[in-house]
Formats: sequence, structure tokens, C-alpha cells
Amino acid sequence: MAQKCAICGAEINVFQSQKLTDGNYICRKTCKKLGMKEFDYVHADLPAVLAHNAQVKEGAKIFNELFLPRMDTKEKDKKLVQFGHVYVAPDLGLTALAYPEYKFFIFGKHWPRACVYRTGDLFRYDVKKETKVVDGKEQTDIFVEYEFANTPGMFTFRDKVTNGDAVVKYFDKTFGIQKTLSNMGNNLANQINAAKAAAGAVKAAMNGEADAQGKAAGAFDALNVAQYGDRTEINARADAALAPYKTGE
Repeated sequence: MAQKCAICGAEINVFQSQKLTDGNYICRKTCKKLGMKEFDYVHADLPAVLAHNAQVKEGAKIFNELFLPRMDTKEKDKKLVQFGHVYVAPDLGLTALAYPEYKFFIFGKHWPRACVYRTGDLFRYDVKKETKVVDGKEQTDIFVEYEFANTPGMFTFRDKVTNGDAVVKYFDKTFGIQKTLSNMGNNLANQINAAKAAAGAVKAAMNGEADAQGKAAGAFDALNVAQYGDRTEINARADAALAPYKTGE
């Protein structure tokens, strides 16, 4: 029995379709190709797919306009940092997942799809190793699993890398949560501030103070800083870079 693509309306059979968790179908030939291969279509519903498609369309524009010029720049503070297919623009406070494509063989390289994230929204970057047998020999592949907060569309994915420890070290340093002797003072100060904020919030709630809710929110923020590092400045850079795209300019 033929189905209709919930996005473009094309008639599709079972071999041409991708069924979503809410019972909708989308066509594999056109609409599924709009997204990234890492996107989990099996467990997604139609609103999630539409959010991801919008994310990729916007991400491609941002990647081509902001990231590509930084690939060959001579300015040290604007150079991209690359891990596998993940690109970090430190001066912009942005991170992107992007793959190049070629119009003909190895010619006409372009970047038609990308997902761009605020680097400050990255809250998980775990290294995973998978061992498999290839031609009778064991082969170990290294992946980094990324997860972003405050992100409509694809907020989690994994990417193959050559050195997972280098990825963790880079982002730990970026967020100021690296476990080194030189950073011990910063970490301790953040933990003390979080403890003080939490104690103040509890006291305010017990005394029925009018601003108890605000103090509780402040304590939550302080706990996040202690655990994940202070990302205020990184997010400010990202918001400034993304502002023209959010307003449709």
C-alpha cells in the first residue's frame, strides 16, 4: 500500500519510505536526505524531523559563511580546531558537525549540510571504543559522543576520531574544568561559591524570603559553573555570531 510523504506529499512505497515513531512516513529519496546521517530517524517523530531539517538548512548557511573562511585563515585566533568531522571556531564560540561533498569525483567540493551549535551548550563529550574483526584482524575504532543542551533538532551524535583523549582535553580546557594543578584554584573557588549559593538558597526558603526563588536559581547556576565551568563569555560570543541568522538578516 502506497503512503504519502508527510513533508513533500510524494507517494511512496515501503522501500521508498522511512516510518517515524508517530506513524508518519517520509520519503528516503528527498526528505530524509535533507538531514544528517547521524540523525536517529527510527526514534524521531515528524516535529523532530522538521526541527532537524531547519537546523541543517540554517547550519549549512552559517557553516559556509562563518566556518569556511576560517579554514585557510592566517589569523591564529580565528583558526578552526578540527576533530574528525567536528569543527570548532573558538573566536565565535561555535561548534559544527559538517561533511564535504563533491559534485564530480574529487572535484567541486562543497558543504551542503551542517549542524551548528553553541560551544557553551556542549555538556557531554564521552570517548567510546568499539572493536571489530576486519579480514581476520581486530580493529578498534574510537568515537566521541557529543550532547548539546538548549538545541532543537539533532542534539546528540557521535563522530569517529583518531584521538578521543585530545577532544576531551581540548573541551575541558575550553570550559575551564581541566583537572590540572594550575586550574585547581579556579575549581576550588567555583565549588566554594556553589556551596555558599546553595546554603543561601536553603536559608532563604526556610525563612520564607521573597527572593527565595531567585536565590535557588542562582544556586543552580553556581552548581553548573562548578561542574561544567563558566560558559557565560563563550555563549555571549556565540549569541553575537548567531544574531544575524536568528533575525533572518
